[in-house]
Amino acid sequence: MILLLAILPGCSGRQPGTPAIQEHNNAADDRPSAIAAIDRAFPLRLSEIDLEDSSNTVHLNDDIVSKIDETIKEHADNVYINTIRLRDSLQTIFLVLLKYYPTGEVNSRVLFYDNQKKAFADPAFDFKLYALYDFGNGNLIPTNLKTELKITAPEIELVDFDKDGINDYKFVRLWHNGTFNAIHTTVLTVRNMELDTLCFNEEPIGNEAFR
Repeated sequence: MILLLAILPGCSGRQPGTPAIQEHNNAADDRPSAIAAIDRAFPLRLSEIDLEDSSNTVHLNDDIVSKIDETIKEHADNVYINTIRLRDSLQTIFLVLLKYYPTGEVNSRVLFYDNQKKAFADPAFDFKLYALYDFGNGNLIPTNLKTELKITAPEIELVDFDKDGINDYKFVRLWHNGTFNAIHTTVLTVRNMELDTLCFNEEPIGNEAFR
């Protein structure tokens, strides 16, 4: 019995007080094993998504989970919300939703995954959603500005901007600085595993309310 008691403390493989699993300090449970995605189709309207509905949740392969996990770690001031997957013939988009701490502003990073090469294009696209959505009670909530300005356009949709028969990706968001509003529209394509901006447009909206 004395010999057995002497051996047991060394069997755990770790020092006393060391956590069994290392967790990121920017979310309650964002370990790679916990990362999945909500499967949606184009066009994407975030207001139509229930983040707490698990019926469309899909599990991802290790390489994709690792990339999402890396994206979360790169933004230590953000809390991970969820990931949305949008599949196209050539590319799959992973929209990684984040909440900036301490302001609570909703942000996202868009990852483009080449379906044939099984690799991600560079760089990720920073898609700020703070003027369109808040996050609370487990879901995205349209802001007062989105409602008052009657913004109903999808946040992400497919277009053939340059008429070459290959889908490009249109992103629409609201930019707001307290006294000025504008719809920002960005059209991206992927060439040689790199993102290329085909178009960017700023259209003022509803600014008479601030004059």
